[in-house]
Amino acid sequence: MSLKDRARIRAEATEEGRQDVEQEVQIQQRLRNWKRRTMWLGVALALCIGVIALFSEGQPLHQYAGASTKFLVYLAMCLLAVFMYAAGTSYVVWNYLRDIRKIHKKFAPPGSRYRTGK
Repeated sequence: MSLKDRARIRAEATEEGRQDVEQEVQIQQRLRNWKRRTMWLGVALALCIGVIALFSEGQPLHQYAGASTKFLVYLAMCLLAVFMYAAGTSYVVWNYLRDIRKIHKKFAPPGSRYRTGK
């Protein structure tokens, strides 16, 4: 193998390592955004369920229960569906990031931060 070939291979490996790091950063940002969305939807769902509980029989606001309670129940059902979607998407993105890290570790180019051993 000539010096030119070695230099070319090293340059390709460096570029591949840079692309791997960029890919991981993008996936981490996507995961952070989905985790944040999931958290806020969970808080909104918990608050909605808490408000519905105040209108239950035997609670202080039961006398005001009516159409507003029905609206809150429908809102909670919609929030549950959206929360489950966001939680599932967060899990899929987290799993994808974990798998990408495994691949980068297994097939790391020379000089990469993932390269271990000889």
